[in-house]
Amino acid sequence: MVTKLPIPEDMRWQAAARIASITPVLYGMVFRETVGEQYDELEQQVWVFLAQEAKALATGFNLPTKTAHELASTLAIITTTFFGPDTISEVASFEGDRAVLMMKRCPFLLREEEFRAEPGAVFNRCLAFSIAAIEALNPNYTLRFVRSACQGDRNCEMKIATKNTLGGS
Repeated sequence: MVTKLPIPEDMRWQAAARIASITPVLYGMVFRETVGEQYDELEQQVWVFLAQEAKALATGFNLPTKTAHELASTLAIITTTFFGPDTISEVASFEGDRAVLMMKRCPFLLREEEFRAEPGAVFNRCLAFSIAAIEALNPNYTLRFVRSACQGDRNCEMKIATKNTLGGS
């Protein structure tokens, strides 16, 4: 038997997205001191695992992953789907097979500021997820951060290109 929920669908989407973006901030606030120096390394493993979920979503919905521009567009779709409507991004293509994904608004950074969490902690999560997601979506490509809002830049810029172009493994 299906029960009609009293909360409208758009409000459920916003609530789920808020929980998804607040959880890592809260985990960091609660566990960072207890776990100590290993916290970032352990947390990054969680975000690398989430990259496999990104690949599953892209495969399930036939999202394009052959070129840098396609990868940037697909990563933008995935981050919005995973982390909610507070994610605002823009894709820019460049010469050859390179693209830049600009994150203009980040739900994790918003929650970090809201809870006055340790500044910059978002970067480790985002870095681990973004690189692992691109490499899971297409192993010939990788991602490098050019700018990072949580490190004080105006927004985030992530360059996507083939591994040999960016010097990856």
